[in-house]
Amino acid sequence: MSRDSASLLDIVRAGQLVLQFAQGLNREQLASDVLRQSAILYQISIMGEATKRLSREFREQHLEVPWDDVAGMRDIIS
Repeated sequence: MSRDSASLLDIVRAGQLVLQFAQGLNREQLASDVLRQSAILYQISIMGEATKRLSREFREQHLEVPWDDVAGMRDIIS
């Protein structure tokens, strides 16, 4: 498996977990659930790290994705 493929798999898995952790919660419920907040932020951090591992060539082929924003969110969280 290529490094880009492995990184994309990490991004997709983390995104799926974010959706799973947030499922059925409204904004107020999420705001009061520190455990789920922590889990979601961790997965977003994983997405940012995996984004940073993607090759420049891959990112340039998919300019519709805000790669810098995804990677930057990891930096903000950390």
